[in-house]
Amino acid sequence: MKDLKDRVAWTIVKFQEKTGLTDPQAGKILGSNKNTIAAYRKKGGLIKGEVLEKLISNPHFKFNSEWLMKGQGEPFPGARENYPQVCGPEEITGMRALPDETRDDFVFIPQSGNDRISAGRGYVPYNLFETQIAFRKDWIKRKGDPQNMSLIRVAGDSMEPTFLAGDLVLIDHKRNRIDPQGGIYALSINDEIMIKRIQVLYPHRKLKIISDNSKYEPIEVELDQVEINGKVIWFAREIER
Repeated sequence: MKDLKDRVAWTIVKFQEKTGLTDPQAGKILGSNKNTIAAYRKKGGLIKGEVLEKLISNPHFKFNSEWLMKGQGEPFPGARENYPQVCGPEEITGMRALPDETRDDFVFIPQSGNDRISAGRGYVPYNLFETQIAFRKDWIKRKGDPQNMSLIRVAGDSMEPTFLAGDLVLIDHKRNRIDPQGGIYALSINDEIMIKRIQVLYPHRKLKIISDNSKYEPIEVELDQVEINGKVIWFAREIER
């Protein structure tokens, strides 16, 4: 299974077969709702990191994160014997890239493949994780829990000069509450995810969404119109594209 949506659909089916849960019940456990669970089974819907995390940690299966995110290995121990058609290669290429004696010093953060978070008008993400990038554990754990982080490339010019198209940003999805002083966040409006600078407008309970590029005017929105996907805490830029 090469596509994340295929793996999520298969996982939802197996999860409900194992537990006997209805869509509303499964949605409650996975931090979603009955309509989204039904959409996932049909390979649709915006796949949220919270759902993936709970599928990985749920005691009924504890689905393998390497399989769910990248299609590598088997979905859970013993699955290769009964479900060989959904299993991937047994080797984890990202881990083999480091010598055994240094592997424990690093943590691997998934990087989104086909989709990009927009710093322009917004792109609907597919959350297809196709690779991982290594960070030193001692550094990244000072920033937060790496299990709640992901990497994605920026598209568009609305955050220039802070971010350029193609920059790689690290998002801490656990930091989904806006700091009092604001900051740069991955946010979702009408299922489109983009990177913007956000300022809280007190006491009106509104948000000011700001593009660092002066040719784009800031906008003000109600709090309930925006879903905060996480805070941008680091970025990298190639010297040559």
